[in-house]
Amino acid sequence: MNRRQVIRTLTGATLGAALPRPIAAQTTVESKPKLHVYDSYGWLRGFSIIPSWAARIEDAWWFYDGDRMREEVALAKQVHANCIRLWIEYTAWMRDPEKVTANFMDAVAAIAENGMKVMPCLFNRWHDSKFDYGGTYAENIKPGWSQPLDYVKALVTPLAKDDCILIWDLCNEPQAHDLNSEPNKREFAWLSQIAATVRACGVQQPITIGTMNGSRGRTGNIETFAPLMDVLCAHPYVRDRLDLEKLISVYQSLRQTQGKPLLVNETIPGCLDDATRAEVAKYYTTLLSDAGFGWMGWALREGLAISTRRDRYDGNGINGQGFHPYFTKDGKLRPGLEFLTEKPKLHAPWEKA
Repeated sequence: MNRRQVIRTLTGATLGAALPRPIAAQTTVESKPKLHVYDSYGWLRGFSIIPSWAARIEDAWWFYDGDRMREEVALAKQVHANCIRLWIEYTAWMRDPEKVTANFMDAVAAIAENGMKVMPCLFNRWHDSKFDYGGTYAENIKPGWSQPLDYVKALVTPLAKDDCILIWDLCNEPQAHDLNSEPNKREFAWLSQIAATVRACGVQQPITIGTMNGSRGRTGNIETFAPLMDVLCAHPYVRDRLDLEKLISVYQSLRQTQGKPLLVNETIPGCLDDATRAEVAKYYTTLLSDAGFGWMGWALREGLAISTRRDRYDGNGINGQGFHPYFTKDGKLRPGLEFLTEKPKLHAPWEKA
């Protein structure tokens, strides 16, 4: 199929079609996942993608380039990735809902054309004080803030029963670690409404939220949002192997007590030094896969956004050097990461061994 045929299959409509109509409240029925329901995610292997042309999340969609997107996601196949976590945001969509929806569907098609599944991430709550990537802020989250629900319906409804979607990630790193303050309660209430809206769209795929692990091994952030998730999620970024082993034990206990599977959809500390980054990536990918959680690296390619460029790294890395890309701006695998080109031991359920 050509690109437009793939997108037509994904959306059931042409790019110029009207956006999905709002779901009537009286017909709202929460769905239970039927597609991609797994007890273990050890085979999960992928990346979060920040397109190299985007300094902020809005740039990714306002200046979207389908050919460049295909070029970038194809890099992940060199290292046997089977899933791409695709970030988008209400602030990007609201400028031109029809155009941005079409761009999003094309990006989903680009990933599917490369034989990988898609993990859409609908909102971002992680922010940097110097070179922010954008997203939703605490000041936005107030009672009655219903405008993002139309955005959620527009993106989710056409893909609610599509096999190319592995799982819906409602939000990257919500900041509430408990419900002991009014801001935290508002954030939980907001994501509860987002979760209900996604389920009311009739999704057949599971729902997760990109929760962090908490500091010093605490799992408060994961446990706080666990009631909204079908699959638990963690973002381990500890700085040495022993700490990661301890954290994996915490995750295993959490998975048991919550009675839900757990996956890792963002991980592996960055570093300016290629050899150090490669060493860390090797034990992270091995330990997380062996534990049944899988891994999705942050981020795929060197670009303009914070943590994807050497002169604007964040503090979330080895020696505080959070330079995270796996591929250079020229599309070359960073030195030391060649082990990722070896055939993995585990295969995704839809792949042939």
